[in-house]
Amino acid sequence: MWYLEADTLFLILITSGAMILFSGLTRLLFKKDLAPKVLIIANIAVIGIISYELLLISLGYILITFLLIKHLTHRKRCRKFLFVLYCLICTVPFFYGRIHEFVPELPMLIVFIGIAYHMLKAVDALYFVYYTEMDIPFFTYANYILFFPTFTAGPIFRYRDWLRVYENPKKLTYSDFIGYVARFIKGMFKKIVVLWFVSTIFNHILTMDMHWYLSLAIIVLSYITVYLDLSGYSDIAIATGSAMGFTVPENFRKPLSSASFTVFWRNWHITLSDWVREHIFVVLNGKRLGRLMSTIVGFCTMFVMEMWHGFTLPYIVGGVYNGLCLGLENLFGLTKVDKRKMNKCVYVLRCILVNFAFAVNTLLFTVTTEQFFTVIQGLIR
Repeated sequence: MWYLEADTLFLILITSGAMILFSGLTRLLFKKDLAPKVLIIANIAVIGIISYELLLISLGYILITFLLIKHLTHRKRCRKFLFVLYCLICTVPFFYGRIHEFVPELPMLIVFIGIAYHMLKAVDALYFVYYTEMDIPFFTYANYILFFPTFTAGPIFRYRDWLRVYENPKKLTYSDFIGYVARFIKGMFKKIVVLWFVSTIFNHILTMDMHWYLSLAIIVLSYITVYLDLSGYSDIAIATGSAMGFTVPENFRKPLSSASFTVFWRNWHITLSDWVREHIFVVLNGKRLGRLMSTIVGFCTMFVMEMWHGFTLPYIVGGVYNGLCLGLENLFGLTKVDKRKMNKCVYVLRCILVNFAFAVNTLLFTVTTEQFFTVIQGLIR
């Protein structure tokens, strides 16, 4: 979570640690799961400690989007139009925050920490009621949006998955609790110790004159930096949520073993990739388009996914880059990889190429635009 101030990140990590201990020990000692009302009070308290302004904007967003969901649930007339309209309304705070990058004169009361994840959850809830016509209770929805372990950086809970664990929290045993604490410590170790060590080396190399071996080192360290940041927080979120009885979905599944971009995006930031694929790619590609049109849709999907991080020139370039990687792979029928039938050396080489191509993309998150071009130019020196 490189976009957070150090003080905010520190508060998030400390409160996560306090929550895992409080929730776990309470459930172990008293053998009772936290009731929804207790959970929402805990979520509100933790977010309020971080920022009362963030809490107020989140509560306001919950109330407005819940009214939209409620209105859509059993609406028959103009249902499809309202569904699209309400999805767009849910994205307004997110796009307002992004537009602020171009027009800083616009009033910005707070930094919208987590608003992107609010938007994804709210849109998913609209999808849920649109296709199922099932009611969503207010407290269930409020807990869904405010659920602290996944509040700022995911993993992204799908509403149908959230509802399943919300109504039937997983029982906690002492061995499970010890495992969750161990995973929490592992995530903290990644984010604080290993990430600091890697970042120190990374920043030192950036100050040196670029040559191909230094550029390669920076690209590799950039990949490791982003992975440690995201996977470390995912470990913390999964451990904290699991101690509370909520099985938080995994967000990383051995991305280094991905021999195609299609497989890679199913292993890297899995919940975001799944959300984008189901809510955008499947909707647009639902009529089983031909390979060319499917390639175009895939390109557009990856472009949107990259622009989700910001509306600036580097992210536009990154969107085109990732879109071309996935689109060309799809166009030439290279998406399916059968490890058992493929030569081991070919498989390993493809894994290296795919991960290196993505590693170049991670530079957008770890260096300035000027440094980015310096590193790329260094590859040919």
